[in-house]
Amino acid sequence: MRERGTERPSRGAALALALAVVVLSPIAHAFIPEADRTIREIAKVNRSSGRSQAIQLEVTMRIGERDPVARGQLITHPSGLARLELRGFSGRVDRYLLSGRELAGAKDGLRIDRPQPLLQPLFFLQPSTSSTLKTALETFEVLSDVIGLATCGDQDCFVIGDPRLAAPLPERETGFFVLEGDGVLLDPLGMEGDEYALAADTLVGPEGEPVGERGDDEELDGPELSIPEDTLLPRLWVDTEDLQVRRIDRASGVFTIFGPVVSFDRLMVPAWFEIHEPGAEPIRFEVDRAVQVNAPPKAFSRKWLLAPVGDGQPAATGPEAPPASP
Repeated sequence: MRERGTERPSRGAALALALAVVVLSPIAHAFIPEADRTIREIAKVNRSSGRSQAIQLEVTMRIGERDPVARGQLITHPSGLARLELRGFSGRVDRYLLSGRELAGAKDGLRIDRPQPLLQPLFFLQPSTSSTLKTALETFEVLSDVIGLATCGDQDCFVIGDPRLAAPLPERETGFFVLEGDGVLLDPLGMEGDEYALAADTLVGPEGEPVGERGDDEELDGPELSIPEDTLLPRLWVDTEDLQVRRIDRASGVFTIFGPVVSFDRLMVPAWFEIHEPGAEPIRFEVDRAVQVNAPPKAFSRKWLLAPVGDGQPAATGPEAPPASP
């Protein structure tokens, strides 16, 4: 059993659990909720997880399977700003600043021309409304109106941004699908019957009258692949069970995988995350502590990035973070 946070799941997470059970059933495996509705539920989970304001993570960094090489502090803001300071055990200090899609870096106060992609858009875990989350996704060129389904490790994930994974509902006249047998409409995201429904063998109209049937040997095919299979697309992966973010793909080929969620008091964050860059060993950050903070815009300035090492500039204020609870 995978690790859990100590807080009870939100309504959105509970609904997602019901959705996952149906979506992955033998009858309904090809049917996926609408992207807009899913984004709205993801935003609710972000809000209930305590991540809707700036958060500060104390992290330990390791490369591949080797011993830790640095410790640092990462501050991420839901508006699309983030900063990371790493203090290596060799004494070097690296800083990274992310503003939207623009990444800048410095080593010992000197600017780096081509910084490593160590700072990724963790703020996808923070927007608390569907509009802000959708804006964040579109800033990184994620096709926010497209949703599909794929495995992610030993779990299953809804994938936003990849038309190749989408499986649209079959053409129909009016009405919605009901499950074969008891005729109960399962609608875990609260959608109206004429907007969305889960798969079944019998198609019924608004009054419950049959309007057509699907043959036992008829397959529900997905869309034709207009995008080559090897094309890299920016994508967001969320667990079908709890709608927590599990992976972020970038068009560059860099992707970030997130570990199970743990709780620091009321703040729920991944226990770790790994950044995978083509041709390089994975870089793993283990989250040692996490806390909500007040981080003004000046905390994410170029002045901070290029400040001399040892120039202590208070970046954020907030209570001391409690230890994590699995």
